[in-house]
Amino acid sequence: MQSSGRQAETPGRGPRVLVVGGGIAGLGAAQRLCCHPAFPHLRVLEATARAGGRIRSERSFGGVVEVGAHWIHGPSQGNPIFQLAAKYGLLGEKALSEENQLIETGGHVGLPSVSYASSGGSVSLELVAEMARLFYSLIDQTREFLHAAETPAPSVGEYLKKEIRQHMAGWTEEEETKRLKLAILNNLFNVECCVSGTHSMDLVALAPFGEYTVLPGLDCTFPGGYQGLTDRIMASLPKDVMVFNKPVKTIHWNGSFEEASAPGETFPVLVECEDGSCFPAHHVVVTVPLGFLKERLDTFFEPPLPTEKAEAIRKIGFGTNNKIFLEFEEPFWQPDCQHIQVVWRDTSPLEDAAPKLQDAWFKKLIGFWVLPSFGRASQVLCGFIAGLESEFMETLSDEDVLLSLTQVLRRVTGLKKMQSSLKLVDCIIEVHDARIPLSGRNPLFQETLGLKPHLLVLNKMDLADLKEQQKIIQHLEGEGLKNVIFTNCVKDENIKQIVPMVTELVRSSYRYHRGENLEYCIMVIGVPNVGKSSLINSLRRQHLRKGKATRVGGEPGITRAVMSRIQVCERPLMFLLDTPGVLAPRIQSVETGLKLALCGTVLDHLVGEETLADYLLYTLNRRQLLGYVQHYGLGEACDGIASVLKRVAVKLRKTQKVTSMLSSPTTLRPPETSCRPSAAGCWAP
Repeated sequence: MQSSGRQAETPGRGPRVLVVGGGIAGLGAAQRLCCHPAFPHLRVLEATARAGGRIRSERSFGGVVEVGAHWIHGPSQGNPIFQLAAKYGLLGEKALSEENQLIETGGHVGLPSVSYASSGGSVSLELVAEMARLFYSLIDQTREFLHAAETPAPSVGEYLKKEIRQHMAGWTEEEETKRLKLAILNNLFNVECCVSGTHSMDLVALAPFGEYTVLPGLDCTFPGGYQGLTDRIMASLPKDVMVFNKPVKTIHWNGSFEEASAPGETFPVLVECEDGSCFPAHHVVVTVPLGFLKERLDTFFEPPLPTEKAEAIRKIGFGTNNKIFLEFEEPFWQPDCQHIQVVWRDTSPLEDAAPKLQDAWFKKLIGFWVLPSFGRASQVLCGFIAGLESEFMETLSDEDVLLSLTQVLRRVTGLKKMQSSLKLVDCIIEVHDARIPLSGRNPLFQETLGLKPHLLVLNKMDLADLKEQQKIIQHLEGEGLKNVIFTNCVKDENIKQIVPMVTELVRSSYRYHRGENLEYCIMVIGVPNVGKSSLINSLRRQHLRKGKATRVGGEPGITRAVMSRIQVCERPLMFLLDTPGVLAPRIQSVETGLKLALCGTVLDHLVGEETLADYLLYTLNRRQLLGYVQHYGLGEACDGIASVLKRVAVKLRKTQKVTSMLSSPTTLRPPETSCRPSAAGCWAP
């Protein structure tokens, strides 16, 4: 950036040049200028304490983790990043090989090592490959419209969906397979959103899409970290070039500015920083991120940029990509696994329905890449997500993200792990909440694990209405569940009955290859937070006089390991396999989902605390369980949850003062978060 009327530069001194921004673009510009004798006076102003921008490698998990840029795409001689990395000796032997540089990928992401369905179990890799061939052939076709006078659709997304509908006419499989094909295609759409940095391919114009140049070469990484590249570039610059912690406030251009240390010399540009310092220059190279430009466009340049340039900045689109790192003590994937795909069966690129972000943000996750183990026991997965779902995820706490993704991984891999361990199991104990004995059990348990003897333990009986106990047992017997027991693991009620019942079930069944084994192995299953770990600890107290073997808690997501073997009895010798809770892939109804959430099986915020309280109030009133009226001093039963919550907040002294601009000076209101009501005293089908 310079003025339209050029000021004279002092003879023999050369022009002053400023580069704003110390990312890879700014560093590259600075390196090129420093190599030129005409630009001896150069400074790079970087807003933060480090250079590199979105290239950032950190020491974590025992090795190097790429927080920002991950791969060199198209690592071959036509790629300047590859050339620099090779020049500095930052790549491995395989990446530098001629064979690797000649591989044609078409710019497409490779096929996964394994594909999991949201309902549990694997998706055929042959079917995934078939849909990938279709999808990427259509992506390649979009490049044909680069110089076309007219395009068949405005956007890439609309063109792809139009073509997919035409291909669907030739599909002859059953409806379930057709839906699975669409779900796989939906995952591939999400992958392309990550590649293109957009929320939806409907936002990517079709005509210029082919401008992206695809280079040969199989994508590669930096063994020592991508940041090694920017570190080497920065090291090649003179020591006084980089100026850190200098966020720029305004670039004043097309003017005439003076500096006390250079009397008689004028500069066409003055860069003003947030801390008040100013840097006059003859030329300024601006390399700040596009998002920053969009946000600060009206104040960053003085005078404002010409209209056509400002409009260009406003109209250029960009999106949000995020990475998620998950560390495991033990891998649930095979040693040769590199890429795990997650396919959500209820999704389709042809459906425009957009569920609430808080309910389904994780469905935009394209899958996980397995990071090198770095010689440590821990194992790390890196997930990718783009778009509005990615931005919503940024509003969540790390714990919320962890719990949501733990649920996802349990859902897609838990049943598969359980099924693979069945040969080690003599009997299955299914634990469920006694408050909802007929709702929310995962039907896939019976379908997948139904060959083994089965005991249903209805836990938390102290919170349920036991007057209906016989009706519940009769109903379950009608469904084929002959072995049912109510328990309270907190007080060890009825716990002593479990080992004799299990022993009898095992002895009266055929044990196949385990017939000569003297020990009993029992698998404990159930949906989240019904007391599986509490049951194991209670059995150990009763039969081994020992304390906790597994961690317990009042929210779903406490048991993280997929399979843990724990002794609970000496005579007979009995071991239990503790498993994480696995919800059904599709909850039968909204009401069933609300019941599960009230019992703590689903995290409160995924449904909404006020919605849960409203449903609980409705249930209590419908069943004439009006103890809450006297307990909270309401006077009479009430249907309005807002007024009830207000009285509860006053009773519990959980109010806060807020200033109202419309009425009285102060108003009492309940705080943003409040205690979840208890569902004790009622059971529901």
